[in-house]
Amino acid sequence: MDCDALLLAVGDTLVLKVLETMGKRLVRTKRSRYQIIGDSPFHLAHTVWQVDDEEATKALRGAWDIVPILISRHGEECGADAAAVVEVLDEYVHDLVITGTPHHVEELGYRFETRLGMGAEEMEAAL
Repeated sequence: MDCDALLLAVGDTLVLKVLETMGKRLVRTKRSRYQIIGDSPFHLAHTVWQVDDEEATKALRGAWDIVPILISRHGEECGADAAAVVEVLDEYVHDLVITGTPHHVEELGYRFETRLGMGAEEMEAAL
């Protein structure tokens, strides 16, 4: 697996886990929300209940602490900049939750391509 595909796969996993955590937090705020969400995955809760800018920022605090560790262990040879990756992930998830938009790996790939300079061909192959 090439570096871009690896970064996208890890980013996709991290985004889903952060959205899942945020979704659980959203559902726990009111007991009735458990019935509303039913069997739907928690990572989609932000598409049902609005999250404001302040709440999104608060929920994302510390969400990406693992990224520098992962990049130092598995991505240094790829030339990945941990701070830039964190910034892209944070902005992407923030945008998703305040707009109620579901996560799509293609959109994350587009953001990596346009903001981190990842190659379009590699991104296409990763998707």
